[in-house]
Amino acid sequence: MVKNKLAILFNGIEIGAFDTAKDWGDETQDYYYKYFNDKDFEIRAGSILAFTAMLGNWYNGPADVFRTQTGVTHLPVEQFYFFDDYLSAFLANAPSIKNDFPNLYSYTLYYLYVLDKQKVFELVFPQIEQELFKKMRTQLFSIEQDTDMYTPPFNKMLREVGLPTFFPSWDL
Repeated sequence: MVKNKLAILFNGIEIGAFDTAKDWGDETQDYYYKYFNDKDFEIRAGSILAFTAMLGNWYNGPADVFRTQTGVTHLPVEQFYFFDDYLSAFLANAPSIKNDFPNLYSYTLYYLYVLDKQKVFELVFPQIEQELFKKMRTQLFSIEQDTDMYTPPFNKMLREVGLPTFFPSWDL
């Protein structure tokens, strides 16, 4: 079931990246954070990519499943995805995610970093325990990252998680 939802969610990602809204509706709703340590490669990779896509859609503006802003293309009527669930699961599994999916990990870190710099998470999510954000910064970020934060080629990340590529220029 979750594999079908992930297939729907990532249909066309090789063309639209995180600049187009994913289908965050009823057909694809799931608690993806619960699969961040799944034994099945496809489910694990897809679930982590789902979180990264949520962050990428939030940053780029086409969708905001965490409901942090208004005026985006897609804002779910009811909140289903909760940022603290995803961030907690990511932090708990970060070492193995970094080891198994280094490119996906870099994308996730990049979006967490730039979104937090854009408007600190304590202001975006005042209802979430503030210690979670401190833990995130301590565990994931270092002073050196202010200048070293980057994302690898998008196609490299797609290949890493077993998805097709499209634009050869995204290999650079």
